[in-house]
Amino acid sequence: MYYKLFLLTLLLFTACFSLWFCANPVSPVGGPKDVTPPKVLKSDPPNQSINFKGNTIRIDFEEFINLKNPSTDILISPPLITQPDYRLRGKSVIMKFEDSLKANTTYVLNFGKAITDITENNVLTGFSYVFSTGSYIDSLSLKGKVINAFDLTPQKDMFVFLYIDNSDTIPFDSLPVRVPPYYINRTDDNGEFLFKNIQNLPYKLLALNDQNSNMIFDQPSEKIAFYDTLVYPCFIPPPPDTIKKDSSVIEIEKKDTLSLKKDSSLIAKQIFPVYNLRLFEEIDSTQRLLKKSVINDGMVLFQFKYPVKNPRFRSLNLDSTVTRITEEIFPRKDSVVLWMSGQPTDSLYIEISDNNLVIDTAKLDLRKKTVKRKASAQDTVAERLNIIAGKSNPFNYFKFKYECSFSYPLSRWDFSRVLLSVDKDTIHPEIYFSDSIKRRIIVQHKWNEEKHYKIIFPDSIFYGITGLTNDSTKIEFTTRAQKEFGSLIIDLNIDAHPGNYIIQLITEKESLIEAHYTSGNGKVKFEYILPGKYKVKAILDRNGNKRWDTGNYRKNLQPEEVSYFSKTVEIRANWDVEESWNL
Repeated sequence: MYYKLFLLTLLLFTACFSLWFCANPVSPVGGPKDVTPPKVLKSDPPNQSINFKGNTIRIDFEEFINLKNPSTDILISPPLITQPDYRLRGKSVIMKFEDSLKANTTYVLNFGKAITDITENNVLTGFSYVFSTGSYIDSLSLKGKVINAFDLTPQKDMFVFLYIDNSDTIPFDSLPVRVPPYYINRTDDNGEFLFKNIQNLPYKLLALNDQNSNMIFDQPSEKIAFYDTLVYPCFIPPPPDTIKKDSSVIEIEKKDTLSLKKDSSLIAKQIFPVYNLRLFEEIDSTQRLLKKSVINDGMVLFQFKYPVKNPRFRSLNLDSTVTRITEEIFPRKDSVVLWMSGQPTDSLYIEISDNNLVIDTAKLDLRKKTVKRKASAQDTVAERLNIIAGKSNPFNYFKFKYECSFSYPLSRWDFSRVLLSVDKDTIHPEIYFSDSIKRRIIVQHKWNEEKHYKIIFPDSIFYGITGLTNDSTKIEFTTRAQKEFGSLIIDLNIDAHPGNYIIQLITEKESLIEAHYTSGNGKVKFEYILPGKYKVKAILDRNGNKRWDTGNYRKNLQPEEVSYFSKTVEIRANWDVEESWNL
């Protein structure tokens, strides 16, 4: 009896343990990540349908999907006045047109990145739905690429427009600034675009960074690219291996498929036109004062939209016999500093003009701003005139002179007390001003390789225009050996595209190292360059102003052409690199 009771207890315990184990959830073993975008099963009416009469389209997918930003991501050509109504129903997208469709017209719906699956957000790219309200579907194509005009980088997500000459009142060239385009497309991540199913007509081609989404070039800050002449589409047959039956696409007849396969080698060799567009931003030629600010005591900064040509500043409230104003124009000429010396004043009321044209009048409060804060030991230290070291890391004395600057222009100075120390020798170097307002000096010396130098400025030998004087200052730097630098020699040939060129040596991040100006064949030398990888850039300077200039659509003016040497150049220490470049 006890034996039977033991067996019964053991069976009950085993059953309870099994039930408890099965009740504990265990994470399922995951399979591979889903990277496949949604697939179209069928469409109603079928894709590529003709004689379309209804106002509703249904597209069925094999899985549940998301529809993101359909009003902006789905592009319809020709455009409609009112966007269709987009709805999701199960695994289907339903579109209902509110506008009446044009007769005998092929419509193309490019879905862009609007369709994704709901699990991993995989995007269905390159999908388009085409139908015609007439008896045939337009079959021509036009492709191209949009690049930045200055650095030639591909421009993604740019709108690309095609216009047809269908207006009796608006000139063809004025269509982009007056009305929406006839066909719309968008560039991919590589800056490329492809129009399909368009009519056999001449078109005006234009790309636009449409900031206000009205498909019209009407904003000064909108970047634009245009083709100089009319463009023409062509028939680009699909690759033979992509021709297959699909319930949502009208089947190609077997004989046409065989014909395409037979002539596939001919198709591969055929060259179709590719229209490259260079994107630029127009410059409003109206000069403007962008910013005015009091930087420091006796120092007022004015920043302009464009480089100034002949700036003038006329004080409307100061006596010139009491307060003196000195102008300093920055190297890029888009900023000017006014240095004021003499009797202190509380405010400045000034008229600003450039090239004899009054730009603005400005009022500035010159009183020092007091900030309430806890007193510190630094408050007892008097303000001094600062001495700013030159480019000493490294100081390339093979190409440049050693320059120092001061926080204010000088009113008094004593160069004879400046000391230059190297090894055990100490001398008085030659020093002279390098600017007209006496804020920058050149320390002249015959520098030697791999030497450690010290420039010593004793206390109170310089006085600024506001009365500040310098503290004792020591500047140290070490010169490099000539063998630490390298050179690049470009043998340039411009016979194919003659003109004036700016040849630039730039870093891989487009920072300018050095530039040369040339108008003929010959060698362009970049000497004493630090080792590293560089690019060489050429700008065709059409107007001879020695800088790159943008374009202007209304004047039919393209931006100045830019070219890059075909490869990155590596400059090595103590080595001359020679390259040939046919522009």
